[in-house]
This record gives sequence, structure tokens and C-alpha cells, in this order.
Amino acid sequence: MRFTSMATGLVLSILSCSAFAEDAVVKEGDTLAPITLQDQFDKPLVVDGETKVLLFSSDMDGGEVIQAAFDEVAESDRPANLAYVADISGMPSLIAKFVAIPKMKDYSFVLGLDKEGDVSALLPTKENQATIIKLDNLTIKSITYAEDAQSLMTLWK
Repeated sequence: MRFTSMATGLVLSILSCSAFAEDAVVKEGDTLAPITLQDQFDKPLVVDGETKVLLFSSDMDGGEVIQAAFDEVAESDRPANLAYVADISGMPSLIAKFVAIPKMKDYSFVLGLDKEGDVSALLPTKENQATIIKLDNLTIKSITYAEDAQSLMTLWK
């Protein structure tokens, strides 16, 4: 009987933790806390009340969507006050340090690197897509997803 109670308690704890984890992902109407991450040049990238568009990629395919959009659009034609955050927490640290981040230094844009996954855990994502979060003083006005550069460029306006 005691074992059953402990097992039930454990299951309930796991369920409540997973429900909490789902609730931790931000949604429309929520307000983000300011975010500061290091970019590929080891300089701070800040998402604050001035940021209007937050792009997020949690995987390589989503990152390629964003990179393709940036490659097609001159910096002067990109939305003002845009920030890009990439989750690289799943990447082996040696690969990140010696291969991926040096390659990112050749990009025509700056991206905040979430090396630990703490920020990324809060941001909504769809596999193989870029996330576009529109903000007003850190309040989330909309969340959309793009599976290609053309869609992204339409949605980030």
C-alpha cells in the first residue's frame, strides 16, 4: 500500500512538472523578461522593450530559413529593432566552438546564441521552422512560424 502511494505521488509529481513545463512556454499576451545573450562575436545581444521582432530557431532547418531570408534582404530593408536568437544548446561544445561559431562570424547578421537552452525553453517552436514573435514593449502581440524564406519575409513585416 505504501509503495502504491509513493508511486502515485511520483506520477503526480511528474505530471505536474510536465504541465508546468508546457505552461512555461510563452504565448500571445505574455510579457517577456529582457533577454541578454552573447552573439557570435562574444558581444551582448539584448532583447528589450525596444525590440519589435524576435526571430527564433531551435534547429538547423529553422536557422536555414532565417539565414536565407537575411541573405535575400539588405540590412536596410529588414524590420527595425529585430533580434535573432538561435538555440545551440544541443550542439556539442567542441563543434560549436571550433566549427559552427567561427562559420557564424561570416554571416551578414548578428544572432544571440543560447548555449545553455534556458531562453529557448521559454520560446515556442515548430520543428524545421523559424518562429516570428512580434513584440510591443516585451508584450507578445503575435507568434507565427515560417517554413521558408519567402514566408518569413512576409511575416516579419
